[in-house]
Amino acid sequence: MAAFWDRRARENAIFFVDNTLDYGVPDEQAFWDNGEAVLDAVLSAVGAHLRPTDRVVEIGCGVGRLTRPMASRAASVTAVDVSKEMLLQAQHLNQSLRNVTWVLGDGVSLAGIPDAEADACVSHVVFQHIPDPSITLGYVREIGRVLRPGGWAAFQVSNDPGIHRRRLGVARVRLALASAMGRAPRGQGNPAWRGAAVTLEALREAVEAGHMDIERLTGEGTQFCMVLTRRRTAPGR
Repeated sequence: MAAFWDRRARENAIFFVDNTLDYGVPDEQAFWDNGEAVLDAVLSAVGAHLRPTDRVVEIGCGVGRLTRPMASRAASVTAVDVSKEMLLQAQHLNQSLRNVTWVLGDGVSLAGIPDAEADACVSHVVFQHIPDPSITLGYVREIGRVLRPGGWAAFQVSNDPGIHRRRLGVARVRLALASAMGRAPRGQGNPAWRGAAVTLEALREAVEAGHMDIERLTGEGTQFCMVLTRRRTAPGR
């Protein structure tokens, strides 16, 4: 996954963070301007909000589109990404952020972040790209580890297996030709882009293993299943 996302970052980092943009000429100003609105949408979907005293862990920060508004609302942000190239660009593009620590992740855990370190965790359109559901579920358990008792997490997972299937036939050939000519994004058939869905049953088991409770769940059965979890304040509670 790290090698794949390093290549995508060198190819067109802005687009691969937000593929609703034009691949040939992505609107960079719109990309950054929309970060605030995207963060608001993620948090409002599950009824969460950030406080000025919060220590936040962001999983899959990319070039820092959501990191910027989080840093303006919280005390600190630990921004984690599996791609060294994404992080290098993020640091270059966000040099004014003094309360952000950029962390190169190992692609399977939140290693290096102490237990009960965070008041909140946030992740959006990240887990849907992970090709092995067991890794996504491992991250969910890790979220429970790094949250303080009473801390919360707002994140998105996919419950729709259909969107992760490889394109077949004419559509696949057309995309491959366009990619080869530089007219379309590369890597669309790679498992690290297509990702995988997780079942609600497995998600609930991972949340339980992380000593958390699900407080809100929206978009069940879709690509955009939004989840709010909270770390229990005492065992079994």
